[in-house]
Amino acid sequence: MNYTPTLPRTSLFELARSGDFQAISYWINKQLKPQGISARIAKETTGYLQVLVEFHREPPVDRLIKFICHQLGQLNSPVLERVNIVGRLSGSSNILWKHSVRINSPAKRNLNNQSNFANKTDNLKFQTFRSLMLIGSALAAFILGCWVSYYAVIVKNSISDKWVETATEKVQVINHKKIANPNDPTVTLMFAGDVNLSNPVSNSIQGNYKYPFAKMDEYRKADLAIVNLENPLSRSTLKNTTQQKKLTVDPNYVKVLTSGGVDLVNLANDHTIGYPEKSLVETIETLEDTGIHSLGAGRTKEEARRPKVMEIKGQKIAYLNYYDTDIPSTTRSVNVNTSNKDRISSDIQILRNQVDWIIVNYHWGVELSEYPGDWQMDTARMTIDQGADLVVGHHPKVLQGAEIYQGRPIIYSLGNFIFGDTSNKESDYETAVLKVSLKKGKMKIEFLPVVVSKYQPQIVKGEKGKEILKHIAEISSVFHQPMRTPVAIDPINKDFNFVGIDSVSGEQNSNNLSTRFGRGT
Repeated sequence: MNYTPTLPRTSLFELARSGDFQAISYWINKQLKPQGISARIAKETTGYLQVLVEFHREPPVDRLIKFICHQLGQLNSPVLERVNIVGRLSGSSNILWKHSVRINSPAKRNLNNQSNFANKTDNLKFQTFRSLMLIGSALAAFILGCWVSYYAVIVKNSISDKWVETATEKVQVINHKKIANPNDPTVTLMFAGDVNLSNPVSNSIQGNYKYPFAKMDEYRKADLAIVNLENPLSRSTLKNTTQQKKLTVDPNYVKVLTSGGVDLVNLANDHTIGYPEKSLVETIETLEDTGIHSLGAGRTKEEARRPKVMEIKGQKIAYLNYYDTDIPSTTRSVNVNTSNKDRISSDIQILRNQVDWIIVNYHWGVELSEYPGDWQMDTARMTIDQGADLVVGHHPKVLQGAEIYQGRPIIYSLGNFIFGDTSNKESDYETAVLKVSLKKGKMKIEFLPVVVSKYQPQIVKGEKGKEILKHIAEISSVFHQPMRTPVAIDPINKDFNFVGIDSVSGEQNSNNLSTRFGRGT
């Protein structure tokens, strides 16, 4: 059966461009209906569309999403900002997947810039597209395939056809393509501590976004780089006269993270909780627009809990992020993933047999304490018992110790990294970043000593580097099995063999690690 519109064809494009839902529905369904797919359009808030896609047999999700976004992008609408797309089987109430995509059309950019410049090339594309739309459904599959092939070339991290089950929903695996050395099978991850780019940092760098990470080439060379982001990137709270304004920076400061090679940020922290929802939404969208992933907080409870599953060089790595305590509903203005034993257990256990590695990040602990509390150790060890491969902590502002528990590493705090909180005026301090190398089921992990000068971190060697590593070893000595650095871990069922710098000679340790991972990794 043909899908017959009730709108005059001559007005279809203009109506859809103006935001008319019936016209947008026809605009999308004209090509989808012959493929056994239908889309329902509804308004969420101003500028936001909700698209419910129904099908008898699940199509390639990557292609479908790109096609819908392409259709909406072709409208060049000044009123459409974002689309939330959900998919389900026809006749079922079970949602199979959800995706949120920002629509960055030329018309929207021109409107924001208050410019009347007409993009003739885009207009020509729209006219061509209108002609294509009228040729009927015979070429729909061919056109869809061609458009998808074109758009797949320009995406930084493509959505793969692989899925994993989580405790609450199905999540699509992210095919992470920004890798340092495609020919090296070793996956390199970098973890740094807390990043806060508010007034002390922003005033210091004066718009020189490359300055903070200028001496951290190691971060840019990693396959995946992670930080704990502790300030909103939002214009909405810049107008406030309260403490919120002092800890907020303009979204342009996301360029600090992109110039540093950051791929993923944790948002489950106290600085996220203390701000209104619109500030969090703007932060997430700013990160998304630059290709940076976030986790631990979201526009919905489901998004806040949703893990990020990345496939890098054939290895699937799941990331989870939790805030240390439950937040009373009376004080919670945003959706943050809080740590609850049952929730943590179910999140990890359902992922365990679907991925190669599970990494859990916690925001926890007492500020300025060099040692974790008993409850932190209990939580970390419970996390390992449930199947996590690595636990990394944030928030105490200083380095805490690290241990090996059941053959797996726990790093209790990475301290401050680039931190400009107004309550802490220190711009010079010592810290460390964590480098993790993954290859064929083996993990190599090491602290890299860092000196921060005027909010600019740099990895150091020599005597200063030895001093920092010695300090980490001293505060780790309280644990039954302190983690030394570097350490190589070989998984054998639930038990691990590991080699640390204090268990063998330096030369032997270097040879052992080189044998496992190859030199230069």
